[in-house]
Amino acid sequence: MHALASTKAHRGDVDNTKKFDTSGIDQDDLISIGTVGLIKAVDTYQPSKGTKFATYAARCIQNEILMQLRAQRKSRKDVSLYSPIGTDKEGNEITIGDILFSESDSTEDEVSRRMELNTMRQLLDVLDERERKVIELRFGLADGREWTQNEVADSLDISRSYVSRLEKRALLKMFHQSHVAKERKQAIRNARLHS
Repeated sequence: MHALASTKAHRGDVDNTKKFDTSGIDQDDLISIGTVGLIKAVDTYQPSKGTKFATYAARCIQNEILMQLRAQRKSRKDVSLYSPIGTDKEGNEITIGDILFSESDSTEDEVSRRMELNTMRQLLDVLDERERKVIELRFGLADGREWTQNEVADSLDISRSYVSRLEKRALLKMFHQSHVAKERKQAIRNARLHS
């Protein structure tokens, strides 16, 4: 149904990450984080709300990256509210202070993050053993700590670029499985409505 839109949104994932080039996070990591946002978009998109999927997915991707940046910044003690973390569409610098929200928003982010991790855990069985290990380590599913690609590479005795390829392949498999499951649910709902 919206497979073409999701492909365009995945391309948008890469474009969205360019805004955060100055964030200190590796471009491959930003793309991986954005892909998680894309998976979330596929899982939660509701066409009845009148928003185009690509627009909705772009928001989910950006929110996922911002949530990761906030989590990363919270763990650093030497960060100011005026620390730059990226640029907006017009090229203006974005600071932490620009994106920090109220505590209730942080709570919503945490609930959303936990739901997302649960969804990821449910999709792990579509992966081979090595892909599964990479995803578990990268997203903190194994021990609660999100490992960098370099740490995963060292742990598995493989190159960082291979970790990146495995992660992308695994996330795409998970994305596809999530999309297929959502379409099955929609088909079942439609069948029930027409019967």
